[in-house]
Amino acid sequence: PIEGTQAEVAKERLARWQRAVELYVHCPEDSVVNLLKLLEKLIEGCGEEDELLETLSQASQTCTSLVDQTSLAVRDATDAMSEAEDAYHIKLEAHTMLANRAADQSEKIEEQFRTNGKAALKIGQQLEMAEAKKRQCDTASLLIRQWWMMENLAEQEESSGDALQVNEEVRGAIPSSSCRMDPLFTRPENSLEAARALKALRTVVKSRGNSASGALLDPVSRHRFDVTSRLIQRTSAALEARLIESFSEIYAAGGTYDFSSPEAASRPGRLNWIELRNFAMALSNFDGGRYLHKRYVQIVVTARFPELFEKGLAYGRTGEYSDSDGDDSDDEALDMDGMRQKLSNLFHRVCEVCTAEFQLIANVFSSAATPGKGGDATFELTSLSDAIPFQVARALLQRVISDPHDGLQARINDLLDSIDRRGDFDAGTKKLDTFVVIHEKAAGLFTMLKDSAQSMLITTGKSGRSGDRSSEEYQAVSDENARAVASLIQFLTTQEMSLSSSHRRGYLNLELRLLHHECCYCLDRTGAKLVMPRKSDTTRHNSSLGHVGGPATYEAPVMPLDKQHLKKVGFGGLLNGPLKQSVLRQPLMHATDSLARARLMFGTQGGFGDMESTARVITGIFSQMCTFYGNSFLFPIIEVLGDLLDTNPPSAPPNLPFDENSPAPDLGVDGSFWVGIERIHSAAKAFDRELWAEQRAGSERVWEILVATGSHTVNTLAKDQRMSFFQELEERGETAILRALDTISTHIQWVLVAGGENMIKNRVLQNFSDKSGGGPYAVPAGSSLENANSPAVKSLTFCLRAQFVHIQAALTPQSLSAFWTALSMRLYDILVTRLLQHYYISMVGAVKLSRDVEALRSVAMLAGTDHQHWDMLRELLTVYMTPPNALKTILVGPEGDPNSGKGLFGQAGKVQALVFMSRRIDYRIKINNVLQKSIWVVELLEDLGVPDPTDGAVNIALYSAQSLRNRRLKLN
Repeated sequence: PIEGTQAEVAKERLARWQRAVELYVHCPEDSVVNLLKLLEKLIEGCGEEDELLETLSQASQTCTSLVDQTSLAVRDATDAMSEAEDAYHIKLEAHTMLANRAADQSEKIEEQFRTNGKAALKIGQQLEMAEAKKRQCDTASLLIRQWWMMENLAEQEESSGDALQVNEEVRGAIPSSSCRMDPLFTRPENSLEAARALKALRTVVKSRGNSASGALLDPVSRHRFDVTSRLIQRTSAALEARLIESFSEIYAAGGTYDFSSPEAASRPGRLNWIELRNFAMALSNFDGGRYLHKRYVQIVVTARFPELFEKGLAYGRTGEYSDSDGDDSDDEALDMDGMRQKLSNLFHRVCEVCTAEFQLIANVFSSAATPGKGGDATFELTSLSDAIPFQVARALLQRVISDPHDGLQARINDLLDSIDRRGDFDAGTKKLDTFVVIHEKAAGLFTMLKDSAQSMLITTGKSGRSGDRSSEEYQAVSDENARAVASLIQFLTTQEMSLSSSHRRGYLNLELRLLHHECCYCLDRTGAKLVMPRKSDTTRHNSSLGHVGGPATYEAPVMPLDKQHLKKVGFGGLLNGPLKQSVLRQPLMHATDSLARARLMFGTQGGFGDMESTARVITGIFSQMCTFYGNSFLFPIIEVLGDLLDTNPPSAPPNLPFDENSPAPDLGVDGSFWVGIERIHSAAKAFDRELWAEQRAGSERVWEILVATGSHTVNTLAKDQRMSFFQELEERGETAILRALDTISTHIQWVLVAGGENMIKNRVLQNFSDKSGGGPYAVPAGSSLENANSPAVKSLTFCLRAQFVHIQAALTPQSLSAFWTALSMRLYDILVTRLLQHYYISMVGAVKLSRDVEALRSVAMLAGTDHQHWDMLRELLTVYMTPPNALKTILVGPEGDPNSGKGLFGQAGKVQALVFMSRRIDYRIKINNVLQKSIWVVELLEDLGVPDPTDGAVNIALYSAQSLRNRRLKLN
């Protein structure tokens, strides 16, 4: 609060408001007030108009003064900016003039450089040409002196008659003081210069064939030339032999391979690869070093691969092949394990030695110059450009892998031949395992060999390039080296394909043959008999395999089970034989083993292997199993199961009622039938689960392997094969189950009709002329109902409930529903047909009939959903329990209109209701030994205005359960 007089308070408030306005104007971003709040603060406390006017006048003066100050500040800032802009333009002009002057001077200097540079370039080119001519002259001079030296030695040898001991002098067998030849050829330290000199001299000798040089030689000169050329050839042969012998001695001395630096090669315990390289460089002047390459390959194979010259892979531990009859199976298994171990060791040895030798080849057979900085060996521009290291590596690989006598392929063939000599199927199984081991080890071997071959590529960054070599030249050499490496890798790929293709073909034929044998043997061990294949079946070709296995791909013949033999053994023999759980599983176990081996042999992961071949092989195995498991195994069994059922019931009527403390009769379908159906169903599910296994990640079964191969065509073929197998199995299963349904239906009629009517055959109603009786429900009035159900119905429900237990265990819920619904409809048809054709129902018998219908309906509703025909029958039974005077209401409803759609006329139909009503025992009466309609019947029909449908022929098929169902569907 402000204290003081009113004028002092107004003055102080105005001063504060002025500071707030200045803050708002000069620092708007930091101010927390706006203009409206400032005006509110200004007029706050002004109670009178004069006081408000005075305050606003002073505020106006304050704002005017503040505006004047702000305008002045803006003008000052504008003036200062104009002065700064002028100064900047002056500096910019000065810098532009300086830059233009510098640019002119640079152009003058560049022009002088171009003029002088061209002159310097011409001088340099002339100097290079002069240097090249000087080198040519020096080389020619040196060659002439060496030729004269050799010519002089040849003349001395010829004139003296004392043969020059070239071989002994070059090899060092004669002391240097007694040598007649130049030290260039006798001292080992001059080997490289001597080799180059002899190469040049041999070139001169070869040039004699030119017509120009030959025409200038007289006979004496020609003779002297021939003598000299022979001495040059002798010296060359002796020097080459000495160099190769020295190379062999150093390599045979052995040692650890250490290529870290040239100094490391001379350390104790190390292989002196520098000396080897020097000898290789010298020997490269003798026919490109080809004899050295052959000698090197032979040394490596002899010294590093003694296993290739042993026959141990194909023999047992004793060193001799055993052709016993297999009494000592354990020892043979151990021998096989030993063979596989030797084979694994051989593959490992080949990989280890070739990897090390590739490094040696890259460092020894490439031209090297002086060591560079840090002791690293430096390579000339043509280090690998001639691809000599890769030629040597290729020769080594070809000798180790493909030699027909002592190569890796020969040893593998020996092993496979030793297994074939046994000739039994156990040996075939071992051979399959050996195929897989060979393929797996060979794939790993070639993969590591390819990696080792790539390591031979010396990049330009590590090649110790000299300062006088351009980057384009080194790039050209690097590209050529890369092409040489690619060629070597392609050679390895070719060798791998050659090795694997023959093994895959042999494996595939053996795999399919043994799989078929094992599957058939599983059935043979149960005592079942197999039908010999037809001649046309033995010449079939598996189209799903395509060209994978070649024209000789094995196709398993179809050898189905002998159905006549299966019928003889019956249900018990089937369940304890071919349908035994272990027998059903065994072929699937063999098939899964075959799939696993095929996946390893042909490859599926990461694009490894031929995906199309893999897909065809897997589909071929699956197709063979579909054929065996269907045509040879399950299809004959399921047909025999149906054939074992006898649809004809016994001729003698049953003795009713059945003893419910004893096992219920099977109604013609033995419980073993349903056990067999259940086992076949379980076997089909196991077949799909264990072999196809769709959408089961990690199962490594047919579906997953085919998806991994990406072959949509073969995948479609396999799906069609699977669909065909299950479709045919389903059709045959439906045929057998329908036969069981027919059998149960005939036995139901046997129990209901033959059994039920046999009990009342002597009961004849007095008011019928027909002496065959009115059926079990023509019970006279006043009779008592001793039992809730008739003996036939009671026995039938007892049998059906017992049968339902077996059926429920055998069928799926959907199949059970369909089967039991069909059985319910057939039971209804049997009862209604007999009722409408042969039975008469009294009011007392209607109660008994109603109870029987309820009992049968309860059994029929154990499974299934469509049982409305029983509900309709329950409604129709009311016409038997209703007095004649109330029948009109039951038939047409309380309104009494036949067309109202109510009552039984609306539910079941007019004709159907009247036909059922005609089976009342009082519908016709006997008058003078003649059956006539009762009076109430005539009056009722006239009242309803409908004819009697029973006056003509009655089509019983219209009253079946299927007809009622069709009528209901039509109305809906």
